[in-house]
Amino acid sequence: MDSIKLSVHERQETGNGPARRLRAKGLVPAVSYAKGKPATPIALELDQLKAAMAHGHNVVLELVFDKGGAKAKGHYAVVKELQFHPVKRYLQHVDLHEVDLAVEIEAQVAIEGVGTPAGLIDGGVVDWERREVTVRALPGNMPASLELDLSGLVIGHHLTVAALAAPEGVTIMDDLEAMLVAMVPPRVIEPTAAETAAEAAEAAEPEVIGAKPTEE
Repeated sequence: MDSIKLSVHERQETGNGPARRLRAKGLVPAVSYAKGKPATPIALELDQLKAAMAHGHNVVLELVFDKGGAKAKGHYAVVKELQFHPVKRYLQHVDLHEVDLAVEIEAQVAIEGVGTPAGLIDGGVVDWERREVTVRALPGNMPASLELDLSGLVIGHHLTVAALAAPEGVTIMDDLEAMLVAMVPPRVIEPTAAETAAEAAEAAEPEVIGAKPTEE
């Protein structure tokens, strides 16, 4: 897919105070990493970043640096990590990794199950072992997800990495025999020892019919 432009502002100050002031302005503190170069502290437009991430976690970003009024282009990056506040869940920080569009990279790609598993009719339960695989591709060819057809999955069977179909130019790096998902029998909840004892005691207690209440 084509890259998406993202406005970038270089920043000199770091720390919690400056970061809070940036977020108050609708910006997100970030760091851009490039091989053989020092890390660059930057700030990103939050609205632009949200719109870009709607295309998938592996979208290629064209970083447009604001250099004193001039727009410096030619920097491309992918998101390596998004850090959220543990309680309030707002975006706190972003790590970017600059890439060369002509050089393949590796990334984690989500697995998207499609189709209705046949085993559901018999009460089976879909049990996912893994929801991501590692793939290698040019940055512009990195897929947002890979589809896995679940329609033929019956109880007692499973699907491995080999069942994934990778698009042209994309190589799956994981072991092809690694299990992704299985259809397991319905889970039966066994009563606890205390519940079993209580049921046995209730069944053994005789029922008194016609007994008169004791007068006080």
